[in-house]
Amino acid sequence: MGLFDKFKKKEPVKEEAVNNVPVKAAPVSEQYLVNRDRVLKFSNEDMGLNLSSDDQVYIAVFDIPENNVVSALQSRTLALVFDANTHIYFADGTALTDLEQNEEVMKAMMGLLISSHQVLGSMQLTDKTDFYQSSNVRAYLKTRKGIYFKELTNQTKEEKFLTMMMQNVISAIGKSLKK
Repeated sequence: MGLFDKFKKKEPVKEEAVNNVPVKAAPVSEQYLVNRDRVLKFSNEDMGLNLSSDDQVYIAVFDIPENNVVSALQSRTLALVFDANTHIYFADGTALTDLEQNEEVMKAMMGLLISSHQVLGSMQLTDKTDFYQSSNVRAYLKTRKGIYFKELTNQTKEEKFLTMMMQNVISAIGKSLKK
């Protein structure tokens, strides 16, 4: 039984309101939605992780839009679980897993999770984590207090910081895959 196997499948949401604007679900596979949802539902108790404060980030999920007209992929999700997993889920249901096995990826992932509490004040607590299409990266940071959300437009220093930290992880993954 894998780390996330104990969670039940969630049916994809066909239509949802985000920031009071109705949107339709993007054409992504059910497996993509299941993988993404498993990470967002995972709790520190499931991990056996004792958190000492409400602002400790132990899960980060970034929905990254794909702007590739050649590919049918509409999105990918970078999923980070404190000291445990770094995965990338693709819209077609495929996944790159165990990326944390690379030391540089692990360092970048832990750096993001340890540092990202600094941007929580600029984010919104939410219980809405359904996937939706956007031209912006959507960031979800999970703490003991709940899930913080922000669409990253890179207009504020907090958004730029979080984008830079995410890019550090992606860069480390890219370097590890070239080896």
